[in-house]
Amino acid sequence: MDSSIDKKLNGFRQISQEKLQNIFCSIPGSHKDIIIEPNLIKPLEFVCGASWLKNKGIDKIYKFDKVNPPPRRHQFIYLITADLILFKHVLDQISGYESRDPSDETGIKAYHLIVFPTILHCFEVLLEQEGLFGVVELHRFSWDFISLDGGVLSLEYQPKLFRDIFLRGDTSLLGPVAHSFRLYNMVMKRPQIVLSYGEQSDAILNMCHRIENARNAPFRDESKDNPDFTAMIVVDRDKDYASTLLTSVVYASLLLELFQYKSGYVTIDVENNKIVREKLKFLQISKNNSSSGSKKDVATLRMHSGSDNIYRENRYRHFADVVSLLSSQAKNLGVESKTYKEMKINEMKEFVSNKLPQVAAQKKELFKHLIACEAIVQELGATFERHQSIEESMLLNENRKQVISYIEEQISTDAHKFNTIRLMCLLHITCGVTPDEASKFITNYCNAFGHQYLTVFTKLSTARLFPELGITNKTNILSNISIPLKQTPFQVDANKLKLFPVQSKDSPITSTPTKSPGIPLKKDNTCPSYVFNGNYIPLVAQLAQILLKASSFEEISLKLGHVDTQIKVSGKAFGGDSMKTLKETAMAVKRGELTGPSFPLRPKTIFIFVVGGVTYAEIAACNLVERFTGAKIVLASDSIISGNDLIETAFN
Repeated sequence: MDSSIDKKLNGFRQISQEKLQNIFCSIPGSHKDIIIEPNLIKPLEFVCGASWLKNKGIDKIYKFDKVNPPPRRHQFIYLITADLILFKHVLDQISGYESRDPSDETGIKAYHLIVFPTILHCFEVLLEQEGLFGVVELHRFSWDFISLDGGVLSLEYQPKLFRDIFLRGDTSLLGPVAHSFRLYNMVMKRPQIVLSYGEQSDAILNMCHRIENARNAPFRDESKDNPDFTAMIVVDRDKDYASTLLTSVVYASLLLELFQYKSGYVTIDVENNKIVREKLKFLQISKNNSSSGSKKDVATLRMHSGSDNIYRENRYRHFADVVSLLSSQAKNLGVESKTYKEMKINEMKEFVSNKLPQVAAQKKELFKHLIACEAIVQELGATFERHQSIEESMLLNENRKQVISYIEEQISTDAHKFNTIRLMCLLHITCGVTPDEASKFITNYCNAFGHQYLTVFTKLSTARLFPELGITNKTNILSNISIPLKQTPFQVDANKLKLFPVQSKDSPITSTPTKSPGIPLKKDNTCPSYVFNGNYIPLVAQLAQILLKASSFEEISLKLGHVDTQIKVSGKAFGGDSMKTLKETAMAVKRGELTGPSFPLRPKTIFIFVVGGVTYAEIAACNLVERFTGAKIVLASDSIISGNDLIETAFN
C-alpha cells in the first residue's frame, strides 16, 4: 500500500510538467529562450530538468540578472515569482530590449512572463502603466506538491506564505494552495475525515470546495473507491508557534539551525553559517580571527533518504546518538580499507571495478556529515544545555527572572539578529510579556543592531508573536506576578491536549555511551517529545495520535473538547463539502444524523498540511508516531522552515 501511495505522490511531478508544457505549447514560435529567477531554479529541478526544457523547444536557459541581461536572440520567456518589485525589474529589462530592437508586427509576442504561483492584479496595472500591454503576455503557473523526501512534501512557495498571510494579511496565495488541494482530491481521492484548525486552513478548504462545485469544474468526487489517505489534518502555523520557536535536538533540525536550506538541500558553509553570519559584526570578527588559517569547507548535502544512506539512518535521531554512530561508521570504513590491502590480484581487480566507487562515495558522504556535526557542536554545544533548560522553564512558566536575565544576557554578550528575537517571541507565547519588559527588549535590541529594526516588532505583533506595542494587556501584567502553580493560557491548552509528556518513574532513561559537549542526552525515545528533549510534543503529532488511537468519533471530541468550536470537520464520510465545528459534528453523530467514518481508522493513513511552514522537528515526531502505530503519515506544507526562518520573514 505504501509503495502505491508513494507512486501517486510522485505523480504530482508529471502533472506539473504537463501544466508547464501546456504553457509552452500555447506560445507560438519555434525558437524560445527562458530566463529563470534564481530562487526558482532549485525547486524547478524537482519538476523538470534542463534536458526536458530543451525537448520542449527551449534553446537557451539563463538566470535572471537585472544588471546584466542576456542578448536577445529569439522570444524570451521569463519565469518569476509573484513579487511586484521583481516584476518591475523584468519590465524595465523588457523596456530596454524594446528601445533597442522593437518587436515586429507579425502578431507573435516576443515576451512571455510565467508567474508563479499566481498573477496579482497589480501586475496587469503596472504592465499598462509601463506601456507594455500587448507586448508582454502573462501566464499563470503553479507546480503542485514536490516530494523532498519520503513522507515530506512541499509547495516551495517563494515568497513564503507565512510572511504574506500572517505578517502582512495578504491572502493572495491561498488560492493556488486551494487548487493544489483540489488536485490532491482528484489524485488521492477525498479523505473520509478532514480536521481543520485555524482560519487560513478553513479558508483553503472552503475555496477548494467552491472550485470543485463550480458549474464548469470537471471534477466531482463521486468515486466509491477508498481514498489513499483515510484522514487529513490541516493546521495553521500560529496554532503551534512553540514547535517552531523551540530548539530541537533532532539532527535534521539542527542542520537547518546552522546552514542555509533550499528545496531539500543544505549548504554546509562552516565559516559563514547562520550563527556566525547573523551576529553583531564585532562578534563575527572575533570568530573569524579565532579560526584564521583554517581551510574553508563548503559542500552541498541533499536531505533525501534515497540519495544519502547516512542521512537516512540519522535524519530523525537525537543528535547525541548521531555523533557516536558517525564515529563508529568512520572506524568501520577504516577497518574495511585495511582488509582490502591484503587482497590478491584478482580480488583487487574486482574490488576496484565494483567496490571502490561505493566506498569512495560513502567516505565522501561521511565527510560531509562529520563537518556538519563538528560545526553544530562548535557553534551550539557550549550553551546548548543551558539554552534547553531556559526553554523548558518557559514551557512550564517557571524561573521567570532567570529567563529574562538570560535573554538580556544574550542581547548584551552574544547578540544574534534572529535567535535573540526568537527567545522573546517564545517567552511571549508561553508566559506572556509585560509592556515594560517588551519596551526594554526592544530598546536593548535596537541599541545593539540599529533602530531601523523597530518595525520588525510591529510585524511580529501582527502575527501574535510579540505583544502589541502601546497596548496594555492585563493578562500580561498578571504574568509578571509570581504565583505558585499559576498557568498561562498556553499551559492550559497544552495540558488539555497533553502536549507536555507525562514522565513516568518506571520508564527507563535511554542514553548513549558518549555525548557531544553541551548536547544533553535524550530522555525517552518512545515519545514524540524526544524531538524537544522530552519537554514538548508538537501539536500535529498529537492530533495524529488522537486520530489513530480513537475508537469512536466521540472519543476524538472529548480529547479535543476545549477547542471543539475552533476545529472544523468535513470529509467524504460527513457529506463532503459541509464544514461543521467538532462539537456540532459530534452532536450530529450522536443523534444519528451523520454516520462518519468507522473507528479505529482503517487503513491508518494520514495526510497533514501545515499552513505557513513545517519544521523537521514536527516531521520527526510524526515519523515516530508512524513507526509505533504502524501508520502511514505524510507531512506537507508551503515550505520547510526553522525558527530562524520564521523570525527572518519579519525582516523582509
